[in-house]
Amino acid sequence: MKITPLDIRKTEFKTTFKGYDKNEVNVFLEMVAKEMEELIKENTVYMEQLRDLDSKIEDYRRMERTLQNTLTSAQKTTDELRRNAEKESELILRNGRIQADHILEEARAQSNKYKTQIASLKSQRDSFIAQFRGLVEAQLQVLNRSWEELEIEELPVEQEKEIQKVIEKKDIKEIKRDKRESLKGLGDLFR
Repeated sequence: MKITPLDIRKTEFKTTFKGYDKNEVNVFLEMVAKEMEELIKENTVYMEQLRDLDSKIEDYRRMERTLQNTLTSAQKTTDELRRNAEKESELILRNGRIQADHILEEARAQSNKYKTQIASLKSQRDSFIAQFRGLVEAQLQVLNRSWEELEIEELPVEQEKEIQKVIEKKDIKEIKRDKRESLKGLGDLFR
């Protein structure tokens, strides 16, 4: 059972012969009662402070749990973002490699196409030159026959050599000119 300051004040003792001085006992009891009142007041204040501190501690614990949950959530989000970024970078690299391979394949195909066209054009050029040579040689033979058929008096050997040189120079110039024009035409094909 708890004793209150009021209990102390109301407590009465039996008087006996050779007992204590009643006034001194009452003064002491009053002093104990006051001291007890002060202790109870202090205890009440401390209990209120303790409840406030317990409440604050509970608030801090809730905040700590919230922070831990937030940190855990942030960590998970960061990990997920990192994984997604890694996957995306791998995907970008894979697509880049596929595109690069595709571009290289197209370039190789185009290169092979151009090589085939160049070989065809070279073949056509060689055929054209051979035909042109044949035509020039045929014309020379016709001219030589024509000279013989005309029964022109024979020219001196020196004059005949000079005429032959002029004809050959003219033929060579025409062949070179025709060759340049045909090569120019081939060059236009590559532009």
